[in-house]
Amino acid sequence: MTPATAIELEFADGDYLFDLKLPQIAELQEKRGASLFAIFARTLKGRYVLPDGSEVGAPLEGEADPLDLFEVVRLGLIGGGRGEVDGRRVEVDEIRAGKLVKHYLHDAPLRRAWDLAAAILAARIEGYDPPKKAEPASEPANGMN
Repeated sequence: MTPATAIELEFADGDYLFDLKLPQIAELQEKRGASLFAIFARTLKGRYVLPDGSEVGAPLEGEADPLDLFEVVRLGLIGGGRGEVDGRRVEVDEIRAGKLVKHYLHDAPLRRAWDLAAAILAARIEGYDPPKKAEPASEPANGMN
């Protein structure tokens, strides 16, 4: 099975689907004056995967541009087109995406935008295998509990 290029992440006021589709990639490259891979490279510089699989960022080694990060998140929201807030499905358009990024990222520490952008770009470039849902436990063969 081909890995997905969209990823669902906790962000802002809920869980949102992020997907950089071709129109969003074209807009990102045009606005930021760089290829998707160049943006990915500078976003990942200074990020490391630890032996336990967790990621850590070393900001003094990073080269991420905050405007790249904000645009990746905004365009990923637009491409994903939906989220879930308080158990309700919400649609995400350009206006909502812009408001979410402005409200939750512009004045916040940049680490959150850095983490989100890295995950969104990695899903698009490398693919993403969502965690498999656990199978429900089956009843014992003899019917005893």
